[in-house]
Formats: sequence, C-alpha cells, structure tokens
Amino acid sequence: MSIDEAELMTCPARITLDAAQQAFLDGLPALAPAVQSELGCELERGHDGSHAALAQQVGATMWWAQWTLSASEINPYTWCPVRREQPKKESDCSLFEGHPGGHSSGERYRVSGDAV
Repeated sequence: MSIDEAELMTCPARITLDAAQQAFLDGLPALAPAVQSELGCELERGHDGSHAALAQQVGATMWWAQWTLSASEINPYTWCPVRREQPKKESDCSLFEGHPGGHSSGERYRVSGDAV
C-alpha cells in the first residue's frame, strides 16, 4: 500500500459534525446533496490555528467547519482571492479567504506565496 503524495501534504485532522451542525447545514438552501457528517481538514499539514473543512456552499458563500481539540463551529467565508483573480486555472486556491498556510489547488499545496 503506498501513500499518495497529497496525503502527506494535507493535515490529517478529522471531525464528526454534531447533530446541531448537521441540521444547520442541511437546512441551508443549497443545490448540493446532503452534507457529510465526517470531514477532514483541508489545510496544509502543520498549519497554524484551527482546522478547517468545507462543509457546504450556497452561492458565493462557503460554510466551513472549523475546530480545535476543545471546540468546533461553522463559519461563512468567501473564496481565497487567488481563486477569484485567476478562475479555472491550475493555480486556483480552493480554500477560504484568510486561510493559514499555503494556497491549495485541490489537494496540492503551493509553498510559494503566503495566504491572503
């Protein structure tokens, strides 16, 4: 069994959403299917601050689950400006505005440039 290079670059933290968080996300007017109850951190391995995973998107607002060892919450964000400035390019960032660590294009992180 081999480990994918992307897995080595992504934070391994996971969260299971509680019933209230799941109900909030399921109640959003989104066209996407039901939200998964278990999410994995989408930030770069070794990032500062809380963990984060995209839980749902409604229009231009992305609802991110953010957590630490002692607390979790759902917060609204917009896309990272790197994505908005260069749409549909390989260098797009699939994270939220103000994220810690490097920019991510899918599961690959770019080390150059700090997050905006």
